[in-house]
Amino acid sequence: MARAHDAHGTLRALAKYGEAILEAHLRNGNRVPDSDDNLGLIETLEHHRLVWRIGDNEDLQLKKVLVQFLDHITESERRRYANAQVDILWQQLSELFLEYKEAKKRSALSDIDRLEGEIKECLADVIEDIRNATEAFATYINTGFAYITDLQLRIRENERVIDRAGRLITLFESFRIRELAEQAGSDAFLKRLLLRHLPATLESSQKNLSYALNQLRKMLVRMREDQRLSRMVGAFEAHFINNRGFEPSIDHLDLRYVPEFLNTVEPFQIKGFGDIYDSADDLELIEIAAKARTIPVEIDDKPVPDGVATVNFDVEGETEVEEDDPVEQAIEELIQLVVDGALGERSILASEALASTGLEIDKADWLQAIVSEIESLSDGDQQYIEVIYHQMPHRVYPDNVMISDLTLRYSNAG
Repeated sequence: MARAHDAHGTLRALAKYGEAILEAHLRNGNRVPDSDDNLGLIETLEHHRLVWRIGDNEDLQLKKVLVQFLDHITESERRRYANAQVDILWQQLSELFLEYKEAKKRSALSDIDRLEGEIKECLADVIEDIRNATEAFATYINTGFAYITDLQLRIRENERVIDRAGRLITLFESFRIRELAEQAGSDAFLKRLLLRHLPATLESSQKNLSYALNQLRKMLVRMREDQRLSRMVGAFEAHFINNRGFEPSIDHLDLRYVPEFLNTVEPFQIKGFGDIYDSADDLELIEIAAKARTIPVEIDDKPVPDGVATVNFDVEGETEVEEDDPVEQAIEELIQLVVDGALGERSILASEALASTGLEIDKADWLQAIVSEIESLSDGDQQYIEVIYHQMPHRVYPDNVMISDLTLRYSNAG
């Protein structure tokens, strides 16, 4: 009974604070602001473990299970907010689906044929509206809002169109393949419509929308830059009207009164990069790609002069034996001595082993070579050798340690 009591308490809490929870889901990105007005809501949600937060200074976030539940119950509202016409047609489709399934149960063949035709027609209207809503953005991209003369109004129109694109993304997200599959069930007719034609339209429209959004955002950036330049030119024009003969020039600045650190600049390099999404940069990108290719080596096929003697190579050739590295050989013998257990219970210092070899090698290189050789051993051999590092903290950087020597001994771990 305790479990049922907790469930009832959670449902009552959702009903009590339903408006605030929906506001957080639909308007605040599933965040609950940490304010005095929300103390009761926050305490209740934390009590029922419906929110989470990592940092103390962050707002609380609704848990995934609650967000999924809210997505489900607000799906029709999200679709209506995105596009009212599509929502109306989808409601009609839902009613036709119910009538079609009922006709299938009763084996009413004439009604089944009639409803199949109505469903096809209604779904075709939905697909057409989705395509029209997406393709309409191409007009804005091609015209560049040139029909609006005022730059500020043009920027507002651009922002409004971007907001419309955001609502269309919400529309696409409201059609989930899993829910469409549940709507279709095992009926072959509904499967063909809901799992083939509609998803294909959504995918194509989403690609067009992503391209349109990218172009609209780039257009908005250019408009805002034009607006900034227009304001600057307007300021110069107003100053010129009030001060006849004014010429904007750096020569008018009195650099004697400028602080030295503001009057001194360091040289910097300006590097240009081609925009892979802009067709205007195709030539620059092609040039960059051409320089990145490997240039083939040209072989001169010149005839050999008559005065040059022919060189004959021995077929069997001559083998030159490469001498073994004395340092590598000494380290291999040292490690093999330890691995074989020849030292018994005794241990050996790496520095003493270096002194006994008589090799002229830096101690640090010797220690590093020993560690590298041990790490290259197989797991079966590494378990028979124990390495103890003689280390001390660095004087300046205490988080780092300095290795002065190594102790090697036989390990009985194997």
